[in-house]
Amino acid sequence: MDGETASQSSASRTPSSPRTSVYSFASSVDKHLILRELHGRIVNNTNDNYVLPADGEEHGRLDVQHEMLKAALGGLYVRQAAPAVRRALAIRKDGDSNAILDIGTGSGCWVIDMAKQYPHAEAVGMDLAPPNFVSPPPANTRFECDDANHGLTQYFPESFDIVHCRCITIGITDYRSLLEQAYSVLRPGGVLLTVDCDMLLYTENQEPFPPAQEGEPGFSWLNFVTGSGVQALANRNPGAKAFQNTSNWIKEMGENGCPWEESGERAVWIPLGPWTEELQGDRVKRSEFIAAKLMQEDFTSIGASLRPILVASGNSEEEVDRWLREQVAEVREMRVKTYVKVSKSPACARYLNA
Repeated sequence: MDGETASQSSASRTPSSPRTSVYSFASSVDKHLILRELHGRIVNNTNDNYVLPADGEEHGRLDVQHEMLKAALGGLYVRQAAPAVRRALAIRKDGDSNAILDIGTGSGCWVIDMAKQYPHAEAVGMDLAPPNFVSPPPANTRFECDDANHGLTQYFPESFDIVHCRCITIGITDYRSLLEQAYSVLRPGGVLLTVDCDMLLYTENQEPFPPAQEGEPGFSWLNFVTGSGVQALANRNPGAKAFQNTSNWIKEMGENGCPWEESGERAVWIPLGPWTEELQGDRVKRSEFIAAKLMQEDFTSIGASLRPILVASGNSEEEVDRWLREQVAEVREMRVKTYVKVSKSPACARYLNA
């Protein structure tokens, strides 16, 4: 955070947790308790399983990712979810505040946008480290430093209308359990929104890249760097690849005591850069073009985000830096035609009588 202290509260609103849930961050006093340096980047100091950066540079990348997903999905959530979200966040007749929880909020951009769109709702962002704000967030936001791996028992049951989980599986040891806990803090009629960016990369034929070594046909530096990074994260956290199972777990929950009005998975294929014919013609969809360009920008920086874990895994800094130079050049010049798959649940609403 910029400045010596930063805190956000919603003191005039009905709290969603039995504690005040306000964290005041004093960088000169307790920065070392939450953050530490690792191979040139700042990472969280409370969870050794998740070592992607938590600094301003990383939060800037997450802001780009946020805008990319907005362009790709048609907004802050998929269009199919809009009716359920509007219904869940309609002003309550019982006088209680509506409430939104963003688990793994990162830079806070999603929950801030939601707070602006629904100013009557209390919007809570939770993450291992505080966001780096460039401007004050809305008054109806609150940011908490906490580890979702420890559960959500700090919140009252059935206290949120929306729970949002986006691209957080690599930091969660038991994502299936977290989904069940998210269900427990949802009010009847509340909506769980999940988005998973597949950490696998795909060829222009939307097939996984084949195993290949440097210099061999089919080799991609980006695929090598991201694959190496994801494996390094999985070595610390075996649950890091849970993104492959999210939709099945949500379906199983619906069959075993956690009924949803709707569940299921939809995939959006986003080219890494505007290399497809559709994005080079005369009738280009602006949103699709923006999504492709921002995906390219996001993945230009992804190697730098993975650098700490790659070095910490035993690779020399010189070797990793060579990989990253090759990866950045490949992405910027679109040398390899690549797709990224974004999987999302349209709207998983808890039954009103559940």
